[in-house]
Amino acid sequence: MLPSFANRTVTITHPGEKSQRGTTVPDWDNPESVTRVGGCNVQTPTTGMELDGRTATTLGGTVYMPAGTIVHAGDRIDYGSHSFMVVGEPMVWESPTGALDHVQVRIAEWEG
Repeated sequence: MLPSFANRTVTITHPGEKSQRGTTVPDWDNPESVTRVGGCNVQTPTTGMELDGRTATTLGGTVYMPAGTIVHAGDRIDYGSHSFMVVGEPMVWESPTGALDHVQVRIAEWEG
């Protein structure tokens, strides 16, 4: 169980699929599921700038969600005015004492 300060709500969108030029790609216009999840803690202080022939900014962080939350790599998490992508596979944390269990995901938003 997450602590009492985990009081934020996020929206998880799992995209549908569509075929585009012979390849299966995410279909954000027809999502497979959209789920609001309360009791989260959102940490988004990480920013960066990449310069590889262009200027791009990133905003990223970590979201801690209640145990049992269904979320996948590549899902979208909406929080506040930002839409983030889940980067990598979610981590499920279990405690042998039952004192702390949750799902942890890394998130990132790119512009540029």
